[in-house]
Amino acid sequence: MAERPEGGVTAAPADRSGRSTRGRRFWRSIGNGVIALAIGAAAVYAHTFTMNKDDLAAPLTSRAATGAVATTGRFSARLEKVVVAKSLSRPDTGSNTRIRKSTSVGTRDVFVVTTISATSPGDPTWLNQAWLRTADGVEYSATDRVDPTFTLAQRPVQNGWWVNLVFVFEVPPKALSGASVVVSAPSSNGIYDDIYPNRYNQLLPEASLALTSDDAATRRLLDDVKPSWQLTDGQ
Repeated sequence: MAERPEGGVTAAPADRSGRSTRGRRFWRSIGNGVIALAIGAAAVYAHTFTMNKDDLAAPLTSRAATGAVATTGRFSARLEKVVVAKSLSRPDTGSNTRIRKSTSVGTRDVFVVTTISATSPGDPTWLNQAWLRTADGVEYSATDRVDPTFTLAQRPVQNGWWVNLVFVFEVPPKALSGASVVVSAPSSNGIYDDIYPNRYNQLLPEASLALTSDDAATRRLLDDVKPSWQLTDGQ
């Protein structure tokens, strides 16, 4: 006959399986909560990378130091020469009466005459859009006071060789420090560019070419301002 424990009470066995199940449920709920918090934090963090309207309209910019080549998917460009002048002289071309009306153009600011060489890896590309972009993001379009005859901005950039394009900007001298010359390829969406102007300008390639290497180089450029600079027909 089995003996009873002292005191006459039989001890019940411990419910280990119940405590183990409750423990697993507790840690599972903690883990699920941590995962939910992590997903929520990641979603909030990812929201900071959402592209706004300005981001979607921004070009794809390739930058290059002075004299270096900036390469995009549609063209490559390099700044070859920069001249700063107070006036521009234009030779008489004879039959072109529009050019003969004025052979000299002056400014209260300065003219920045830039020579850019460019080439294309594929189809011909026209780089007829150019700006001088200051260090704080202000943009000056190429001046319309110089006839395209003297800039060759309408010349196509083609595969196999480098061609020179001249862009002239009329800007205050203080704009030159830290500035870049920016050239861009136009949209190639054909008839849609006429129907919806600027609608398909997103992510167009542009090359940003440093005007000078540093502030000292900018000062030297401004110390060497030409009283007059002659633009050559077919330069």
